[in-house]
Amino acid sequence: MAKKAVTNRGWLIDVAVFAGLYVLFALILPAPAPMTRGGMTVVGILCGTVYLWIKVDIGWPSMLFLGLIGLSGVTSPSALFQQTWGNTMVPFLISAFMLNLVMADTGLTRRFAMFFITRKMNRGKPWRLLTMFFLAVMLMGLVSTSSAITVMFMAIAEEIFKMTGYKKGERLPEAMMVGIFWVAQGAMAFTPISHVLIPMVFEYLLADFGVTVTYSRYTLGFIGCGAAFFIGWILLLRFVIKPDVGKLAGLDIEELKATVKPWTRQEKTILVVYLAVICLWCFPDLIGLIPGLEGLASWMSSLGSAVPPMVACGVLCFIHFDGKPMMDFKDCCRRIPWNSVFMMASVMGMAYIFGLESCGITAWITSAIEPVIGGLSPVVFTLVVCAFVVIATDFISNTLIASMYAIIIPIALTIEGCNPIVVGLLIAAGCNSSFSFPSGCPAASMATGGGWTRVGFQFKYGMLLDFWIIAMYMLTAYPILQILFPY
Repeated sequence: MAKKAVTNRGWLIDVAVFAGLYVLFALILPAPAPMTRGGMTVVGILCGTVYLWIKVDIGWPSMLFLGLIGLSGVTSPSALFQQTWGNTMVPFLISAFMLNLVMADTGLTRRFAMFFITRKMNRGKPWRLLTMFFLAVMLMGLVSTSSAITVMFMAIAEEIFKMTGYKKGERLPEAMMVGIFWVAQGAMAFTPISHVLIPMVFEYLLADFGVTVTYSRYTLGFIGCGAAFFIGWILLLRFVIKPDVGKLAGLDIEELKATVKPWTRQEKTILVVYLAVICLWCFPDLIGLIPGLEGLASWMSSLGSAVPPMVACGVLCFIHFDGKPMMDFKDCCRRIPWNSVFMMASVMGMAYIFGLESCGITAWITSAIEPVIGGLSPVVFTLVVCAFVVIATDFISNTLIASMYAIIIPIALTIEGCNPIVVGLLIAAGCNSSFSFPSGCPAASMATGGGWTRVGFQFKYGMLLDFWIIAMYMLTAYPILQILFPY
């Protein structure tokens, strides 16, 4: 009975905090010009929602957020839902989740991982084995979500530990388990494939500047940064963390390879279907260079991010083997992290809401910050933005940090010579760079939550990766993006 009373008291505190924040901004505090009373109401709703996201949950508070915005009167409900649940990013996220589930269920992702790990050249070569292991993580992370990749590779790592005698508490398992997350999450910054926050920023840039950012041009801008990030991680592991890798020399490669079953029709099918989706996403630019195929390239580009994976999901539901569909739609729907979908829908509307003249939020933020940053050079301003996005993502949901686009880009427009398109793309990449704290994203807590890695270990070396990726964004991605996306 006492336990129930404590739970109810905590819940009442959460309700009181949310209500207090709403009342404070919507009814008590004056609206500083040029922010309107409607804008203050939106700020109150947002502050209360952020509290609930951090303290309670991300699913139902996201739905409540949109409902309260609809009640506020700052925009019409139809316009609000067009920018949120009606946005193409919602079906893109759902269908991408489903495709990743099928790849994992068929064993395709595990087969890919084992191909790199079980090469004969790795036998008796611990550092070569680790490099190939993390290379497989990196390559899979480029085309899949970090959560799915982290779960699968952690299971493989546990197999390796059992075969070689490593235990929890030893430095190699500690570094290897959290390193799987670091590399998988880091890879999500370098391509838009199945990485929903990056195409979300593409939508913002198209609406704000009329610029179409293709998958291939984005990847071209960041692939060098990805290579530098991977090299930096391997050097950090070998020369700074310095785990004892001696037992890995005794790993029986053939025994591990024997756990991989022969190719199945299901694996071959999902491989062909997913490759077709990747081609539709990534290759319109290249196909457009071939004489006579300009029309095909234009059609491929017009499909956007959501249509190819949606069609792919339908095709997989049609295809049956042994009386069972390749994609069990009901099962996939049960396994989708719907809380993330609800949060994505609400975050998609933030840039729209913040930019409304009926709110004046962006205008007020710009007027307040401009005197402070007005003297910064474009390079210094971009560096500050990169550092803020990467560090903030360690502690706050990367989806929420991506929505900071709505605040940062208007400020970028006040900096003479600053390229807001490049800044926007660096926000898209940086909000995927979450390394040093378990709260950064869904996969961030897997190593610490499983007891393999200490939070202090993740924070210490994760911060080093933060500094490394910030430097690489500025030294490799920034100059290339300036060329690819002039303003």
